[in-house]
Amino acid sequence: MAVKVREKPNGSGVWWVFIDHEGKRKAKKIGRDKKMAQDVAKKIEAQLTLSDCGLVDKNDKSKTPLFKDYADQWLEGYIKHMRRHSTYQRYRDVLRMYVVPVIGGMFIDEIRRGDIRSLLLSLFRKGLSRSTICIVRDVTSGVMGYAVDEELVVVNPVAGITRRLNLGRDKKIHINPLNHDEVELFLGACKSHYADYYPFFLCAFRTGMRLGELLALRWGDIDWNSKFVEVGRSNKLGKFSPTKTGRTRRVDMSDGLVAELHRLQITRKKETLRDGLKDVPEIIFHRDGKPMEQNFIRRIFKRGLEKAGLREIRLHDIRHSFASLLLTNGESPVYVKEQLGHSSIQMTVDVYGHLIPGSNREAVNRLDRQPSATYPQPTQKENAQQIEIAH
Repeated sequence: MAVKVREKPNGSGVWWVFIDHEGKRKAKKIGRDKKMAQDVAKKIEAQLTLSDCGLVDKNDKSKTPLFKDYADQWLEGYIKHMRRHSTYQRYRDVLRMYVVPVIGGMFIDEIRRGDIRSLLLSLFRKGLSRSTICIVRDVTSGVMGYAVDEELVVVNPVAGITRRLNLGRDKKIHINPLNHDEVELFLGACKSHYADYYPFFLCAFRTGMRLGELLALRWGDIDWNSKFVEVGRSNKLGKFSPTKTGRTRRVDMSDGLVAELHRLQITRKKETLRDGLKDVPEIIFHRDGKPMEQNFIRRIFKRGLEKAGLREIRLHDIRHSFASLLLTNGESPVYVKEQLGHSSIQMTVDVYGHLIPGSNREAVNRLDRQPSATYPQPTQKENAQQIEIAH
């Protein structure tokens, strides 16, 4: 019997557990946490030793985990270490609210496709959106796929089930942007009633950054000379992580935004001196030196909309407003894609392509303004041989 931990490939930082037992070999990818891989290897070795000594009955049903227990193991042992904290929380809540109450008490190897089908259809009948149902599907499939890897079940009963039920995600993204006048109306109301948060919302409307990215913004991210901000991290619940795409990008700043952030920086320095602090907090948008909570700034946004007499929209629609205004002003979708940090130009076009008014009409109107085309005619040769063309 041999259970070993190895880095594969060398230098990649990815750790595997290799098992060689009773003529069978198996490899399990653990991830980038070497200590976790070593712990997994120790547990596997202990289980194999007990089995070899006859102290564990391989056919003992009592050793098969319930779905709810195995889901906890998947969450705490895999998702918590390998995914963003916000993803971990979302998966945990989905399991608690929708999945565990229905199939949590079943043994992991007794769950069938019919059980999953009944679960998803019951959620659909309750009026849950297709997007939420697909998240339930994804989380449940993640647990069962993990069980397949550990050979607790033979197949994943969730695979392909939403396609057969025609419950796939609605691929159309619904946006509700503000126009230029509405943006200025909101910013004016914000400056009058919530002046402390005016720099935050001006930055949001002028850069299109995601909420988590705004809350993670530091003074050191700003290039005052070239007038751009480097976006490389996100913040949620006080925890910092990479951006949604995992990439760092540069976002241009307008002259007005540069001036406003410069004024804010001067204000922060005065506050630091007044309070007897040593250094200015590195986070730009904060409350008492700590990053603002997402729900807190959402409440301020909602109140600002009310003061401005505007319809209620999501804070994320600020990002959509930024993109739509750039495109309607004639900016290139490629430029908008780079500013937003989309992973591909296709995503930008799919979401915002319809917000380019008159672009196609102008293209065909230019045809009316073109002079009549003239084409050079071939020189006629005397006694040219005629060629018959078959029709």
